[in-house]
Amino acid sequence: MKAKQRNVLLIAYDEHLILSFLYCTRNLKGFNYYLLTHKPNNSVRWSRYIKGVHYYKEYSELETVIPERLREWGIDLLMPVGEKESLEVSRHRATFEKLCKVMPLTDTDHFEIATNKVSLNRFLLEKEIPLMSATLELDAQNFDEKLKAFPFPALLKPALGAFGAGIRRLDSAEQTRALIKAESLQPGAFYLQEYISGTDINCIVVCEDGEVLYSSEQESPPKEPNNFNKNDDLVFAQHPEVVDFLRPMLKALNYQGIGCIDLRRDSNTGKIYLLEINARFWGSMMASKVRANVNFPLIMIKRTLGESIPDFERTEGEQISLSTFIRKTLRLQFPSPFALKYWTYLDDPMARILKYL
Repeated sequence: MKAKQRNVLLIAYDEHLILSFLYCTRNLKGFNYYLLTHKPNNSVRWSRYIKGVHYYKEYSELETVIPERLREWGIDLLMPVGEKESLEVSRHRATFEKLCKVMPLTDTDHFEIATNKVSLNRFLLEKEIPLMSATLELDAQNFDEKLKAFPFPALLKPALGAFGAGIRRLDSAEQTRALIKAESLQPGAFYLQEYISGTDINCIVVCEDGEVLYSSEQESPPKEPNNFNKNDDLVFAQHPEVVDFLRPMLKALNYQGIGCIDLRRDSNTGKIYLLEINARFWGSMMASKVRANVNFPLIMIKRTLGESIPDFERTEGEQISLSTFIRKTLRLQFPSPFALKYWTYLDDPMARILKYL
């Protein structure tokens, strides 16, 4: 007798995150995948792993749209892939759990703290867990006096945001005042953080009640001063000191489920600083599977179902960007083309091609 197919509803805007999730679960037998998205003409509809797609307009619609999709498609597992989608599912979890199994998520209050960098820093300071480099909120009392003493260079950051969007480097108090005045910045929406020269670390975790059950770490080469974007040059290796650094914060947040935590390692001192928490799946999840042998989408599916997770051993590996590959080749160093990330894209070519078109 053929085993019953189980239906999974993914909710996300970002095509790369969805396609990466599908790549990691492509060999998991007995599952069908459906997508709920508010991105018009989402290229994932052309994925060979997707059975159906439904579009909505606003996040506020999810409270009613999700139950409709759960019933129509006979969904067994609800798995938000993006951060805003995860927050909405967390808010209405009790309703959705009556209809299907729901991926583990941090409770709404702590979720909102974790994903707002200003709120997170306040929370950590109140708990006496200072993990960030020096910070200054634009609406802080005695802002002008504190700005004079602030350690520049600094980064002006939005409290909410991802993928490095909206971050700018500032080199003096005068430059900061001029920018705030010229752009009429909303004080509560931005803050200053001391710039630390070093490497970026992404620590991916799966937590239960704030305890780290699974993790993987990846580190970039030293970053250029104005490069706040994602990394394609990554080294996957085990760094237990990074996980230990994060444990008090994750416990204080009673963190649940998946998280990608961005950190900076000071090139001069080796000290680690917190940048932000991404309470969602992340861009290099395929690389975590291929290079580090940690399949986080599979782990989250199994945990949502309450099933045992297949044994695996973490490995070490490297991924390089196309620019690094070209540069090394021109220098006659001849890196392996298999160190590029694009080979995994060939598994689902139509959706990948249309994403860029």
